[in-house]
Amino acid sequence: MARQLRRSGGGAVVTQPPRRPLLRPALRPDLTQQGRGIGQFLSEVRSELRKVVWPAREEGAKLTALVVGISVGIGLLLGAVDFAFSELFRALLQR
Repeated sequence: MARQLRRSGGGAVVTQPPRRPLLRPALRPDLTQQGRGIGQFLSEVRSELRKVVWPAREEGAKLTALVVGISVGIGLLLGAVDFAFSELFRALLQR
């Protein structure tokens, strides 16, 4: 704002407001406030978990099997790529 006043030729002097001193944190935190914070957090977690629509047992089992199957498949694929590269480098280094 001061730059705008200087550009426009305004003769008003702009002073900055006085700075407030920074608040220092307490050396010893209030442990009772922490205790209530944890209790409130846990009660909110419990409340949110009640709102969750959990899958049926069969659907959960199918999805779990799918995740395990995909993980095994990707593991085998990565193992095959690793084996191929190790054999390739072994062949190149033996020449």
